[in-house]
Amino acid sequence: MGKNIEQEELENNKTKEQVLTIKKNRITKIAKSIRKLVVLDQKQIKKAINALLKYRESTATDNILDIKDDFIYLEIVLNKLPINYSLRPVQIKLPNAIYNQEMNSKFCIISTNPQRQFKDQISDFDIPLIQKVIGYGKLNKKYPTYTDKRKLFYEYDQFFCDQRIYGNLAKGLGKVFYYRKKIPFPINCENITQETLNDLSNYTYFIQGNGPVYTLKIGRVAQTPDQITQNVLAAAYEVLPQILQEKGMSLSCLRQLNVKLSSSISLPFFSRLSVREIEAWKNQ
Repeated sequence: MGKNIEQEELENNKTKEQVLTIKKNRITKIAKSIRKLVVLDQKQIKKAINALLKYRESTATDNILDIKDDFIYLEIVLNKLPINYSLRPVQIKLPNAIYNQEMNSKFCIISTNPQRQFKDQISDFDIPLIQKVIGYGKLNKKYPTYTDKRKLFYEYDQFFCDQRIYGNLAKGLGKVFYYRKKIPFPINCENITQETLNDLSNYTYFIQGNGPVYTLKIGRVAQTPDQITQNVLAAAYEVLPQILQEKGMSLSCLRQLNVKLSSSISLPFFSRLSVREIEAWKNQ
């Protein structure tokens, strides 16, 4: 298993702040190149979105037990596995939020011990989506079994944690959170504000993993095709630099960009031929 790039640079005697600065500068540089070299067709994206929404409508049922995921996903397909990767969640800003009260979104924060201290800190905040605060020390006590942890996993749309305990969560949360890529996003709980907590709903959360296919939530079927299209464009240009900045990756590794429902086939709106495929086409 490869190391993620942050680990490698920390081992080269760089401070955490230096590593984050290097990574941020690298991503910014790659993002500028991608916007020039990857031209996404807005009409093609909207056409694919409309097809997905039509498919969803045609498969809808009145059976209350037939609960379907109402998210629309962006799918990134690479033609190689990354050498290095990171399981640390990344925030991707969306112009049209996919989490809000109308959609019954619920967030959970895992705090340091004692949890009462953090609860008191945010007691006067108006934060409608923050439905639960769990102290790190109570995870194993309240959710001791796999079944308990799985129930917690499905109870909330998104999880966050105090950045000071991010590296110690695996045992308390269990493999369901890590296998299903729903790892809490670390936040600075020491100087938290109401605005910061409410702003968490304006993002989608992406975990790279070891590929070569990645998905992230970028829309809801209740949103308009225009809103979903705007989200696809924003998310694609923001997430690609996160993936391609890792060691051994480049734009030539990008194979395809698709949109899909959890229960549908993937509909491509961007494809890149490999050098071998281009040569084979020329020699026809």
